[in-house]
Amino acid sequence: MRAVQLTAFGNPVDGLEYVDIPEPDAPGHNQVLIGVEFSPIDPSDLKLAKGIYALHPALPTVIGNEDVGRVLAVGPGVESVKVGGRVVAPLSSFAWRERSFTRKRISR
Repeated sequence: MRAVQLTAFGNPVDGLEYVDIPEPDAPGHNQVLIGVEFSPIDPSDLKLAKGIYALHPALPTVIGNEDVGRVLAVGPGVESVKVGGRVVAPLSSFAWRERSFTRKRISR
């Protein structure tokens, strides 16, 4: 699966790489697997990449604050969305990847 990954804080041109990462497993309890269709570049993403945002995740990491996509699979306990539905994932889902999980409330 392809993703944009932050490998070093500083200049985003130097610290962001387009990489292959492992495919996610099947969703667990209260998880939704989303096929990301759109994830913008938000000012907070650039601040995080530069290392001037409050959050400093361990590197390397996928970043990306917002995304919209289709539900690919739902785990046990999920009743609010169905496979195939379009959803907006919660903020800070680290969404610059082809597929992402969420355990938080999603909007449809």
